[in-house]
Amino acid sequence: MHPGDIHEGSLLKIRPHSELYRGEYKTKILHLGDKTWLIAMPEEKGRFIPLPVGTVIDVKFLHEQRPYFQSEIVARSFTGGRNLTITAPGSISRAGRKVKGHSGKEKRSRVIAFSSGKGGVGKSTIILNVALALQILGKKTCIIDADLGTANIDILLQLEAPYNLYHLIEGQREIEEIIVCGPQGLLLVPGGSGLEVLANLREWQFSRLITAFNKLESIVDYLLLDTGAGVSRNVTNFLLAADEIVLIATPDPHAIMDVYSLIKILKNYEVTSAIKLIVNMTEKEEEAYQVWNVISAASREFLGLPVEYLGLIPFSNVIALSVKKQEPFFLSYPKHKVSTNILKITRLLAGISLEKEERDSLPFIYRLRNIFLRNNNIPAS
Repeated sequence: MHPGDIHEGSLLKIRPHSELYRGEYKTKILHLGDKTWLIAMPEEKGRFIPLPVGTVIDVKFLHEQRPYFQSEIVARSFTGGRNLTITAPGSISRAGRKVKGHSGKEKRSRVIAFSSGKGGVGKSTIILNVALALQILGKKTCIIDADLGTANIDILLQLEAPYNLYHLIEGQREIEEIIVCGPQGLLLVPGGSGLEVLANLREWQFSRLITAFNKLESIVDYLLLDTGAGVSRNVTNFLLAADEIVLIATPDPHAIMDVYSLIKILKNYEVTSAIKLIVNMTEKEEEAYQVWNVISAASREFLGLPVEYLGLIPFSNVIALSVKKQEPFFLSYPKHKVSTNILKITRLLAGISLEKEERDSLPFIYRLRNIFLRNNNIPAS
């Protein structure tokens, strides 16, 4: 749905996901923005309906043949005219949304998007093994293969997926019908390969995906998004919708520059998600830490965005062998260093921090540097 196709004054019908406000209410668009729309506060029988901030709403166009989309109220005003600010299609805010799980208690999954500035850095392999580590740690996890157009997680797992995201955005299947189950109870929402429609989603199609993904929050603890490489609008949409962003870099100078370029683009979109970094394909801890230091220092100094170091995945033939066999190395080689590092990284992501292990994993010179900075109240770069 392109904003240029819509005009101010268009009439809408909204249905709140609310126990208090159960009806459908008419309103109209007052102002169109790239990320938010201003709409009139709806009325019923002469009374305004002051829907609270954080309310999820279904939005339909009253007299136009357009697909509905799901939005969220992010602000409301009673001065200068009563109005509500809602998220525009494709810019779904996740702040404040509450989902009820099977127990009836409020539940909200943590959504972590994995990305990289370029392809070939091992992103999909890392996200798959992190997901399996989360399952081992007792965290119900679902991978959404959002590398639209070149998806491959189902291939890495030797899973047959009769349906994928293409069938979802075309309205042929619901999200529950395309999920497949992998090892250790891991859930997967398959993407589609070689489909131009997936590689070039329109805003209303992206909004439909986000709406479908929201349904998963009542059944899993973690949603991991495997986004495409590069800086397409599809990629940035997913990154901006996530709670946390994990970027994958290698010691290759081009990979480092591409990751930094991606952070710059996120800055332009006013990213609010926490940004973290995994360094892949490196032999030494010092080298990985230096890669992070270069990216983090530049990001903090020039963009004002901190980047947290999660750890490294060492270069190993075990990884290439596991990919060839289509068997995740975390399961096939659980005692190997690549697997123990994945587990350490996953524990950090899950908030199960092992302070001593983290400290001991850093090279002496960096531990000394951090102690100096801390003792002298100097912020780390």
